[in-house]
Parts: sequence; C-alpha cells; structure tokens
Amino acid sequence: MEKEKALTILGLNGSSSITELNTAFRKLAKKYHPDFNRENEAWAHKMMTELNLAYELALEYLTSLAAITEKVREQSSEVNFISMFNQAINRVLQGIFKYYQYGLENVHLRKEGVRKIRYRDSLTDMKKGIVNLEVLKSSAENDREQKNLEVFIDFTRAFLMNMLIEKYYIPSGTSFENNAHKHYYNGCVLLDNAIKEVFFGDLLIRVRDSTFYNKIDISYEEFMVVITRYNRSNWIPETLLKVYLLEVFTKVIRLFRKMRY
Repeated sequence: MEKEKALTILGLNGSSSITELNTAFRKLAKKYHPDFNRENEAWAHKMMTELNLAYELALEYLTSLAAITEKVREQSSEVNFISMFNQAINRVLQGIFKYYQYGLENVHLRKEGVRKIRYRDSLTDMKKGIVNLEVLKSSAENDREQKNLEVFIDFTRAFLMNMLIEKYYIPSGTSFENNAHKHYYNGCVLLDNAIKEVFFGDLLIRVRDSTFYNKIDISYEEFMVVITRYNRSNWIPETLLKVYLLEVFTKVIRLFRKMRY
C-alpha cells in the first residue's frame, strides 16, 4: 500500500497532524471493528487489517523527515505571504492616515503649502500599496488568501478614486442642487469618520457620538437620498463612487475581523 492510499483511507493529507491521524483511526476503527459488525465479521476483519496497515504507513510518513520538511515549507510560505500582505496594507493605511491627518478630504485644501506635498505623498503611498498587493497575487497559496487580496485591492482602488475627486461645493442658484449636495456632504462626513474610526481609532477620532456601524448606515441612507430624490443632480457621479467605496469598506471590516487585524 502506498502512503497516498493510506492517507486517503484515513481521510487525511500530507499536512495532517498526528492528533488528526489518531482521531481518524479511532473513528474508523469503531466503524470497522468486528465487535460492531457481528453479522459480517469477515468483511470487518478485512477492513480492520487494511485500516491498521494504513495507520502504520501514515504514521511512518507523518513522522518522517520528508513530511516535517514539507510542513515547515508550507508554514514558511504562509508566514511570508502574511508578512508581505501586512506590509502592503500598512503602506495603504499610511497613505490614508496622511490623507485624513491633513484634512485632504476637503478638496480646496489640497493646493495649500505643506498639504499639497502631503496629498502627493498620500497618493504615492496608495499607488505603491496597490502595486505591492497586485504582486502578491502570484504568491497566494489558496482561495482564502486570493479572496483577501481581492477585497483589499478593491478597497484600495476605490479609496484612491475617492482621493482623486476634485469637485467641491459652490453654492448654486437652485435649491435642488444645494439640497443634493447637503445629503452628499453628510454622507461623506459620516463615511470618512467611520473609516477613521475603524483604521485609526483615537488617533483621528477624539469624540465618538455613535458607532462606526451607525455612521455607515446613515451615510448609506444619505447617499441613497441623492440617488433616488436627486437623480438628475450634478453630484450623482461622485455619490455613486462613494457608495462603491462604502460597500467595499464593509467587506474590509469583515475581512479584518476574520484576520483579527
């Protein structure tokens, strides 16, 4: 019997632990043991013989140098991916922090003195962060790592597009446009504060009047008002971009919770 067949019989793979091996063996032994198959003892003896042989071969392999080396290699690869993933995330968060630290969500401030430099720096951080995340695609070992990458890449791209919005409010002669902007602005402030709170906590948010979940919910409602009641407003393109950012941001929150980031 080959080790591959032995592992298959036990429902294991090359990276299984000895504990998993013993658990699988006990479970199958209860299923095949003659004491539990009095009506078909010949079959039970045959199956137990095969199970015992599979256990011996699997135990020999899982405690061999080859198996241990393979496990170390897999663990090293996973740790390396996580390390590079964290570095890329930190580069992105560095760009987002600068963006908010200098109030660059206020478009009219981006061309003033040091803020102009910080705006350029934050854009550079975001773009390099995206490149670093894209490079990691070839290093993802499994679907989970691939999905984690895709979620954060989508968020980073959405936030970069958000940073590139150049339109700012100029009072209009019509209440229609002024009211559309009011709801758009309220949604933006709430979304920005939710992002600050999730990523940076007390570093950027000193007074918390509600949870970031509430901010996200109300922000979404404000954007929906613009889209449904003011669908001919000049603020529709920017509002749609904000809604997309909000949606991928909620995915990042779930991802961070799973990763305990």
